[in-house]
Amino acid sequence: MHSWWKRHLKVWICGLAIASLSGCVADGSGAKPESRAEAWRFLTQATFGADEVNIDRVMTMGYEAWIDEQFSLHPAFTYRDFFTRRDAEIKADHPGDASARAGADQTLEAFFTRALTDKAQLRARLAFALSEIMVISCNDDILGTVAPQIAAGYMDTLDSALDGSYRDLLEAVAKSPAMGQYLTYRGNTKEVPSVGHFPDENFAREIMQLFSIGLNELNSDGSKKLDGNGNPIETYTSDDVKGLAKVFTGWGNYRGAAYSSASDSACFFWAKECQDPEGFYQPMVPYPAYHSVSEKKFLGVTIPAQDTPSPQADLTTALNRLATHPNTAPFISKQLIQRLVTSNPTPDYVARVAERFTATGGNLKEVVKAILLDDEARGPITLVAPEHGKLREPVLRLTALLRAFKFNTITAGLSASPMDGANTTRLDYVAIGNTSDPATSWGQAPLYAPSVFNYFRPGYAPPQGEAASKGMVVPEMQLVNESSVTGYVNAVLDLLTNGIGPSVVVDTDGQCGAYTLEVQQYIQSLDPKVPANKALQDAAAKCKLETLTQRSVTMQLIEQRAMAYDASTLTQHIADRLLGGSMTDKLRQAMISTLSTLDVPALSSQPSSGDAVNSALDKRVWTAILMVAVSPEFLVTK
Repeated sequence: MHSWWKRHLKVWICGLAIASLSGCVADGSGAKPESRAEAWRFLTQATFGADEVNIDRVMTMGYEAWIDEQFSLHPAFTYRDFFTRRDAEIKADHPGDASARAGADQTLEAFFTRALTDKAQLRARLAFALSEIMVISCNDDILGTVAPQIAAGYMDTLDSALDGSYRDLLEAVAKSPAMGQYLTYRGNTKEVPSVGHFPDENFAREIMQLFSIGLNELNSDGSKKLDGNGNPIETYTSDDVKGLAKVFTGWGNYRGAAYSSASDSACFFWAKECQDPEGFYQPMVPYPAYHSVSEKKFLGVTIPAQDTPSPQADLTTALNRLATHPNTAPFISKQLIQRLVTSNPTPDYVARVAERFTATGGNLKEVVKAILLDDEARGPITLVAPEHGKLREPVLRLTALLRAFKFNTITAGLSASPMDGANTTRLDYVAIGNTSDPATSWGQAPLYAPSVFNYFRPGYAPPQGEAASKGMVVPEMQLVNESSVTGYVNAVLDLLTNGIGPSVVVDTDGQCGAYTLEVQQYIQSLDPKVPANKALQDAAAKCKLETLTQRSVTMQLIEQRAMAYDASTLTQHIADRLLGGSMTDKLRQAMISTLSTLDVPALSSQPSSGDAVNSALDKRVWTAILMVAVSPEFLVTK
């Protein structure tokens, strides 16, 4: 049968399947996109934004080969290495300031550097998705201020876990010092009923409710099981929480050989005399003396009372139960589908992914393949199905805009500061900062969720509107309000006209922009009679830092400026970059009409004429991008 007929027969059959909720078998393995639009759609789901390089690669390699390559591409740096190097640079840039050190902003720098520049896009996107399911937040004082490197280490934990199973991920998260801090079970002690002390139940509750089995018993397709009265069946009780909480006792921060002489008590409670820096990154370790030895009952499992504490054995039993619980495959599969493809997957889509989850023992790579290669992700019918798709969350809007076009970052490709050690190479990084303020910024920032429930819940349904009337969920709508809508428009406009990120002192000759005006002033204040100081001053003299400042990240739209003479040409180009080439006639006509009202003056012999022309062309480009960025066609991905 001719390939065209095969494809369109399959489209017709799958359309009937989706309409009837009977499902359609996925066969994405070996398939290649037939157009750049199809490659763009795939990359919108699998990366932080489609770019021309990856579009070409997906079209050449095919979907599955691209996924395989992405899983083999480990990131260019770990969060830990990034944080450590930025810490050294910040200290070098603030000589004599004992308080100067890396903070939560540097974890954000690492995140955006990966999201915007790293080749391992799928891994970075998946780690972000997992961070929204297994939430920690830098709003916590320890994670955000006192020991922010713990949060950096958590992102490495999520990335490393992608090479294993969901069961491996659960254990890595359960032992994470970041999660132990955020959900308050680091230093959790066994029960002492005589004084009314019982183990902290926070993590025991959340690992069931949010990280594995959810609140209600599920069928394999993610639908709720009902009792004889038609009511949902709860998956666990307060007794299950109490029993499981005993498992998460006796776990404290790592300590190495250098701290072997410190008491267990000092190390378990992270007293000053036993604060091993490795404890910020290494998995937590058991302290048996603080682990409960009483009987532990949860989810149909009983761990008998013990004469000798067995924290690791108890943890293994608990995590095995959670990972193999019938709910876990559909519960987690649906959430990953929601994060990558669509907020309201059909039951058959969930069932197909859950089946792969179960068959492979929760192998994350295979689960991701099942999600991204399924017909509901790749098929053309879902492009027009109103129930399909998802609202693009603010972080992904920002990264998509930057990856679609060229941008410049002052903090990349810079020379070393004279204050650096010999043979020092500075990091290339993207400084964007905390974008969580909905009124003045994008309304969301990685690792800054307001609670363990993330910025939005997977089951959130707007109280009014068509989605609510159809029983659909729109998780990302939980972020939407009057302030965030206005704030988003202003944030896009600010990005286009001024850039984003902290203001940076500009080196006018472009040779020494890696260090600040403060550093140069410090060097100039040193006694020039001291040879070492004289050498520093000679090095600094090559730089001409001025108090001219600009945002650290600015969009470079020279290519688009050249197209802006013709409104139709510019409109199609912006559609190609931000919408995969397709655009409704209504939006297209509105853009062409609006752009045509922005006059471009004729070039004359006047010295300022060129600047006036470029300014007018830039306004056309900014207007075109802004109109698409605020359109439903960009905000909703299919």
